[in-house]
Amino acid sequence: MEDIKKEVKPSLEQSEKVLAEISNVFFKYALLNDSLSVLEDVSLKLKKGECVLLTGISGCGKTTITRLLNGLIPHYYEGELQGSVMLGDEDVSKLPICEISKKVATVFQNPKSQFFNLDTTSEIVFFLENMGTSFEKMHERLTFVSKFLNIEHLLDRNIFNLSGGEKQMIAIASALASDSDIIVFDEPTSNLDLYYIERIANLLKLLKENGKTLLISEHRLYFLKDVIDRAILIKDGKIERVFTKEEFL
Repeated sequence: MEDIKKEVKPSLEQSEKVLAEISNVFFKYALLNDSLSVLEDVSLKLKKGECVLLTGISGCGKTTITRLLNGLIPHYYEGELQGSVMLGDEDVSKLPICEISKKVATVFQNPKSQFFNLDTTSEIVFFLENMGTSFEKMHERLTFVSKFLNIEHLLDRNIFNLSGGEKQMIAIASALASDSDIIVFDEPTSNLDLYYIERIANLLKLLKENGKTLLISEHRLYFLKDVIDRAILIKDGKIERVFTKEEFL
């Protein structure tokens, strides 16, 4: 396992480097008739190697914030956007999705909504195939990710014969295969039983220990108590309060 950890990130120390920054963002979806913004003056920084929780009631704007980081806003979801979203020194609105996906991977609430293949192995390497990765490199990354997540038994399986928890593990494997520095999780445990919630909790800790930056939108909070650095409460499209880990606990 030590070799696997070293492959993800050579240093386990959290850095002060800012990987992503949302600055004074106002956003309203184009299809909404209401005059109010979905997000109002939201600012947020993600530092290398930290884990940030977004929480709040349904419809408060958590998912919209995740869409800013992974480029779904403005490249897929249209609307009125003010403010800036930066990945390092690059403006998300000016980057094509294919470039954003090298920097930010996403695990959605319902894994079926992000699958492109019928078998698990093809799904895990789908991103790598689209990036023109050589067969040797794809095989190397597949072997690493499956061992890291302890899912070798799920390779070469029909995706639709898997349980909900197994499907979510394949979705996480697909995200990890890209080796992006930032991984966004949008309510990853909403459809899972206790066994898989605990597995994902342990996995999040392992990812953080290995230098990955995590942004997690969630209603369930207890399983994140050992991994988060900050918790951000969103209310009516605004940041209501930011909690330190100690305040959160």
